[in-house]
Amino acid sequence: MKLFDKRKDVLVLNSNVEINSYSLRTWVMATLVFMFIISNVSFPSVVSASEDASMMSDKKAAKMTSSSEAPAGEVSEGDDAAVDASEEHKSLFIESRYPSATTCATCHPKHFKEWSVSQHAYAQLSPVYLSFSSFTNEITSGTNGDFCFRCHSPVGANMGESPFISNLDRHPSSREGITCIACHRLTKVYNKRSGRLAILKGDLLTPVYGPSGSEELDRVLDNTDEFKVVTEKGKPGRKIHTSVVKFSAISSSTFCAQCHDVTLLNGFRLEEAFSEYRMSPAAARGVTCQDCHMGKVQGVPSGYEYGPAAVIGGKETKSRKLTNHFFAGPDYPVIHPGLFPFNVEAQELATMREWLEFDHEAGWGTDAFEDKVAEDMKFPSRWESVDDRYDAREVLNVQFEQLKFARGKRLEVLKNGYKMGKTVVVQDDNDGLRFKVKVENLTDGHNAPTGFAAERLVFIQVTVTDSTGKAIFKSGDLDPNGDVRDHESTYVHNGEVPLDDQLFDLRGRILVTNSRGGEREVVIPVPYPVTTIPFLRPTTRSLILTGESPVERINRRSLAPLDHRWAEWKVDGDLLTGKGPYKAKIDFIAGMAPANLVGAIKGQGFDYAMSAQEVAENVAAGYEVLYSEEVTFKADGVAKVAEMSFLDSIYGFFK
Repeated sequence: MKLFDKRKDVLVLNSNVEINSYSLRTWVMATLVFMFIISNVSFPSVVSASEDASMMSDKKAAKMTSSSEAPAGEVSEGDDAAVDASEEHKSLFIESRYPSATTCATCHPKHFKEWSVSQHAYAQLSPVYLSFSSFTNEITSGTNGDFCFRCHSPVGANMGESPFISNLDRHPSSREGITCIACHRLTKVYNKRSGRLAILKGDLLTPVYGPSGSEELDRVLDNTDEFKVVTEKGKPGRKIHTSVVKFSAISSSTFCAQCHDVTLLNGFRLEEAFSEYRMSPAAARGVTCQDCHMGKVQGVPSGYEYGPAAVIGGKETKSRKLTNHFFAGPDYPVIHPGLFPFNVEAQELATMREWLEFDHEAGWGTDAFEDKVAEDMKFPSRWESVDDRYDAREVLNVQFEQLKFARGKRLEVLKNGYKMGKTVVVQDDNDGLRFKVKVENLTDGHNAPTGFAAERLVFIQVTVTDSTGKAIFKSGDLDPNGDVRDHESTYVHNGEVPLDDQLFDLRGRILVTNSRGGEREVVIPVPYPVTTIPFLRPTTRSLILTGESPVERINRRSLAPLDHRWAEWKVDGDLLTGKGPYKAKIDFIAGMAPANLVGAIKGQGFDYAMSAQEVAENVAAGYEVLYSEEVTFKADGVAKVAEMSFLDSIYGFFK
């Protein structure tokens, strides 16, 4: 069954255009409960303003987008008007409490450039995350609240923003995900808190927290004429924070645990990267998360670069240890390059909505396009000028270079985490082929994959062909939706393609309890309700003995640190065509998420007016082949069938 139809499935983010089975069931049950209450409960005639609407209805109202609003990414007539002065004042007021990373970029260009294309920067912008969070709240009747939001946008959570609104309507600092102040304005460590971090509020003059203290900053402040900086409000000049508080915890692995060990209210352990690390050989050796993920080489403890931490008024500060703020991992952006990576020039040139109107794929702003463009071709008002289109293309060329850099670093960390060995041939004759490869976790710091391991698609694709190029065996191939042929493929579920019973993959499986015993695989970690309105509540019992929620768990398939597993395939003799020699192509592939995840949450719509098919195609386009090998087999015939006499066959029939 096809999950995506590009012509029909463009929905406003969190729109109520499409009501899925969860919504309908919840609505029916809520209606029955409401009717019962009306019939059996008497209410006072006067209701205070604070009691007029429940917290749940407030969340629902904030979550659902009015059908009269323009879809995310589309410009309504009102968008062309100047921004109201009160909104500008509000934005400036928020900036004075939560400075943007673009403000920090002035003196920290190296750190900003690394961060600007990182997974931390992309955390809130991701349309997959935003729709996933919104869908989870819908099927838990809103009780998941801001659980996801507070790690994906600590600033937005501190500001009290709704977790569900489009990123196009957020404050710039909130859109920046794990931005500078999300770490450097924390005054203490919250351990395995799953977010809910209190950021120190204040303008650029407010102290920041870092690993080194204030020694070099004090030297700068003692020479304000040389560096041309000021530390007083209202005084003209380049403002700078007044002090750097030494915060050793920011260099510890426990600091990362605040968001990289995710346990839901009911005890469900969704992500356990930090817990895995605590039990790892790396932790025993004293290697920290930062040693592997903020050093010279992504994924291995490789030491640190040295250089100036800041460039102030064109003058470099003294050389010191520098940590890399790229934090490579398996995720990658699927949105318009004008929106990400973060780029000060891009933000100055156009708004997010205007960038969404710039058709970079058509070649706008290139000689090849502009030399042939028809005179009567209509462009959006922001891009009517050919000069503006060329300016936009120059900005995008910088963006593409940044994305190329990010892809290289992503491959670096993945190859430092996984290894596929040489193929070992077990059987090679006309009765069939058998072969296997060894897959290893090279890191000693955590499992591979780690984090949201039930979302990480890591698999091996095998194709065996005869001498004519005809494929006689496949495993790890994708269905028309872009899914491997496992139990979560809708094509397998509907019997349109066979189950891949020899599939090798490392993605965990989320299992939830059924209504009457047993478990089932799901993509979203919420038990499937039949007769009740689902909601998330704190566990009522200690989890010391069970270690997990009684209603959901993850069947982990990850490799433990330095562990390995053999992947093996068998091609039966009756599949051989007699046109040997046969060749096997074996590809080890890593992807961000399976297509069926996009299909499961598409009813929420996607930010930036993206269709589900666009999102799924962009997700699949990021799949990376980490290792590839071709093997030639000696077998060149078909399976031999022993000749039997007529009497032998009769004897065999009655035996």
